Amino acid sequence: MSSDELRDEKGEAVSVFIVSLGNPPPHDQSRHSAGHILLKALQSHLGFPAFRRFRPFGNSLVTEGKVADHVNIMLCQCAASMNESGDVVAKAYRQFVSASATGSQDDGWPTLVVLHDEMELAPGQLRLGTGSASAKGHNGLKSVQQSLRSTGLGGRLAAKNGKFLRVGFGIGRPAGSTRKKEDVSAFVLGQLPESEREELEGCAEDLMDLLEEEITK
Repeated sequence: MSSDELRDEKGEAVSVFIVSLGNPPPHDQSRHSAGHILLKALQSHLGFPAFRRFRPFGNSLVTEGKVADHVNIMLCQCAASMNESGDVVAKAYRQFVSASATGSQDDGWPTLVVLHDEMELAPGQLRLGTGSASAKGHNGLKSVQQSLRSTGLGGRLAAKNGKFLRVGFGIGRPAGSTRKKEDVSAFVLGQLPESEREELEGCAEDLMDLLEEEITK
């Protein structure tokens, strides 16, 4: 994607808030933290400054930059554990809206993008979807959806012509495709294999291509 292409259909600049879901150490390199690993790869791809912890964003790790001179992107690694992500994501997004130039306008709010692991995809695949669609058992997504509803941010985001998107990175399922809770838990909290990690880290450009196509509709 050329950075000059990331404008909306009216040719106006956009702001994008990209937040990753995962778990803190010692599970920060697990399959369940694929969103965090992808976010760090994106930070490197975009050449943004190093992440720093910022209390107004729920003590999450954040970095921000411009692509060309008209695209403002903030990357945020959610500080909460996966199943409790919602409140921190809602707080961080609200803070970004308040600080964004678009936050004071009636015609649009920044796009919200959630990065997460996806068991329903084969390892290495990326899939972009609507953030409000069924979480299909993903507790991190459920938590985010519930917090956006309970705070009213989800409704206001839609009313302000903002977009709520999510991008899943495929991690597949445990051997035998078992759905037993204990097997699934052990699998997602297991270390992401080196080959899949390298594939994940190479997805940053593909991720930006997916977002450019959706955001500029």
